[in-house]
Amino acid sequence: MGSIPIRRTLQKKIIMDKEEKAMRFNESKLQWSLVDYKSLEPMVRVLEFGAKKYDIDNWKKGLDTLQVCESLLRHIYAFMDGEDIDPESGESHIGHMMCNTLFLSYTVSNKPNFDIRRRNKIK
Repeated sequence: MGSIPIRRTLQKKIIMDKEEKAMRFNESKLQWSLVDYKSLEPMVRVLEFGAKKYDIDNWKKGLDTLQVCESLLRHIYAFMDGEDIDPESGESHIGHMMCNTLFLSYTVSNKPNFDIRRRNKIK
């Protein structure tokens, strides 16, 4: 009696091995499996802090790119000086850096009016 479930499992596996696999065309699609989601946790913690301090998705309203760069640099320099935790938020400087780069990416892609970088104009 104990071997019946094993036999059914083996029969099912044999049938599945013989079945044709569905076609997928993923060549040009992003490979999200390459992302280490655990590494994104500091960013999510900072986003949660910001949601409480300002409002959920407040940053999506638009932030001037130069102000975001200034914030990014402050966190980079604090981290380079050996400080791991931002004194105001109690969250990691790495999380703040990740948020700032997220904000820049979002702004450049979705809020071009807030992209106020100084650009050299070629004459």
